[in-house]
Amino acid sequence: MRLPASCLALLAALAGCGSEDNTVISGLPGVIISPVRSSISTRATFTDANGVQHPQWVVVLTDVPDLCAKVTAHADYFRTPIENFDAILLWVPTGNIGTFFVGQSFNGSEVNVEVLVGIGPAGGAAARLVRFPGVAGFNANIGLSQFDAVPGGEARGNFDVLLADQNGGAREMFGKFKATYCAGAEQAQLP
Repeated sequence: MRLPASCLALLAALAGCGSEDNTVISGLPGVIISPVRSSISTRATFTDANGVQHPQWVVVLTDVPDLCAKVTAHADYFRTPIENFDAILLWVPTGNIGTFFVGQSFNGSEVNVEVLVGIGPAGGAAARLVRFPGVAGFNANIGLSQFDAVPGGEARGNFDVLLADQNGGAREMFGKFKATYCAGAEQAQLP
């Protein structure tokens, strides 16, 4: 079992405090997405290494407020950060509800996860982005119970995923989401 006793104790404590719609428990050192200040969903197009485009549903949970407005105004928000942020991006093939395992592929559309740490420009320094890719296997999964791909629609689900840290070790992140559809994010340039 992947959950150490301290994580189970934390989950029990959280359950006793009531339920939030969006929760991220991070085992990735330095990445804190608590409280979740923005939770959005969108339809995006990913281009693979061969230049082929694949539609994906994407859910983003982050520690900054008003993410939909920021991504709508700055399509390159996830490539050239305008501010400091921690975010987890979960993506699954469009048109499917259920449990998906990281690394699964459906007609070229892939189930995956990535954590981004944005470091906005400050003191003359350029903006930077640190990426932590998803790790397939070990039953890393994303559960999706609802995804309404229309303005005002919601995506609901949960996740228990692994990410590669800077030393190549696998770190667990898990939680749940209730995300609001952001039409402006459809044009976002994802990493």
